[in-house]
Amino acid sequence: MSDYCIYLKLPSYLRQWFIHRHSGEEPVNLRRGSIESKMLQRATVPLPDNCIPNRKQDGETAVCIPYSKSHDPRTYNHITATGKRALISRIKDDFDLDLWDYLHDFGKIGKQQKDLIYLFMEQRGIVEDGTCWDSIAKIYQRLRKNYLTNICKKTKRLERRK
Repeated sequence: MSDYCIYLKLPSYLRQWFIHRHSGEEPVNLRRGSIESKMLQRATVPLPDNCIPNRKQDGETAVCIPYSKSHDPRTYNHITATGKRALISRIKDDFDLDLWDYLHDFGKIGKQQKDLIYLFMEQRGIVEDGTCWDSIAKIYQRLRKNYLTNICKKTKRLERRK
C-alpha cells in the first residue's frame, strides 16, 4: 500500500464495518483485488494544478490508495466528488449485502431481531454508539420490505399468466 490516502465521510456503523472488513485499523488498507480497491484505482486522478491536497477532517475515514505499476499513487492521488460518491455507494451496497446475507434466513424473527442485529454488529466490529443499532435495524427493515414487495409482484405476475 502507499502512503497516499483519500478521506471518506461515513456513518459510524458503516465506518466501523468498513474498517473491520478490510484491515481492522485506520488508515484502511484495502484488500488487493477487492471491488473497492479496483474502484479507487479507477477513480483517482492526478491532482489538478490549482488544487490543494485534501486533509483529513473530523469524522472522516482515511483509505490508502492501492499501489499499482500502471496507476502510481504518487501521481494518481486525488479523487473527485463523483469518485467519492461512487466509492461510498459501493461500500453501502456491500454493507447491505452482508447484512441481508446474515439476517434473511431468519424470516420473521420478531423479538429475536434485536439480539441478531447485536450479534451481527459484534461479529463485524461495530460498537454501539447510540445510533448504530437503530440505523442497521432500519436498513434491514427497508431491505426486507423491498424483498417482500418484489416477491408479491412476482407472485401476482405468475398468477396472471396461469
